[in-house]
Amino acid sequence: MRLVIKIGGHLLSTTSSILNSDYIKELVAVLNEVKKEHKMIIVTGGGLLSRFYIKVLRNTGKKEALCDLIGIEASRLNALLLSLLLEGPTEIPRTIKEVLDYYRFKNLIVMGGLQPGQSTTTTAAVVAEAVNADLLVIATNVDGIYTSDPSKDPNARKIDEITLEELKKLFMEREIEAGTYPLIDYLTIRILERAKIQAVVVNGRPPTNIVKAIRGESVGTRIKVK
Repeated sequence: MRLVIKIGGHLLSTTSSILNSDYIKELVAVLNEVKKEHKMIIVTGGGLLSRFYIKVLRNTGKKEALCDLIGIEASRLNALLLSLLLEGPTEIPRTIKEVLDYYRFKNLIVMGGLQPGQSTTTTAAVVAEAVNADLLVIATNVDGIYTSDPSKDPNARKIDEITLEELKKLFMEREIEAGTYPLIDYLTIRILERAKIQAVVVNGRPPTNIVKAIRGESVGTRIKVK
């Protein structure tokens, strides 16, 4: 199976630590098993590291495009760490062309963001489209997609399956700052829609949820495409 797996930055770090080493150790063990059976591209978020750098730039009045640039570099550093731990390549793709060039002869690619104004979740969707992936797994720090923000609404309900039209209603276009992209942004939805990519949003804790999603087990939220 051709897989693209997005690992959210909130999983790789904590609110107080740039890297969550215990979690990363568990994640690497799981991904090492996945790579034995599947061709895999992993896209990492920037996590706390990116937010630190972005905060410094933003506090000095720099434009959001520059904040995005430094966030992308942070995500690439996280990608390099994960690739080295997985005994993967030391080359971190910086363009879709490089992704496609590497994909011809590598079964594992780890990468970060690609361009300003684009979340790493959108990057993962674009990459999944480019390589004609069988499944996009979006691993985040919540159990799936909810009817509203579960951290703010005690009545929020997890959705087991959702259509793209329903997704659009939940995540309408809005102004977004670097480092604050929502779980699923509108651009990601548009990519999933045009490419008809099968996708699932899962809680990356524990990392075994990623394996369950790949196996088609009932976990997280399945995004239904036509």
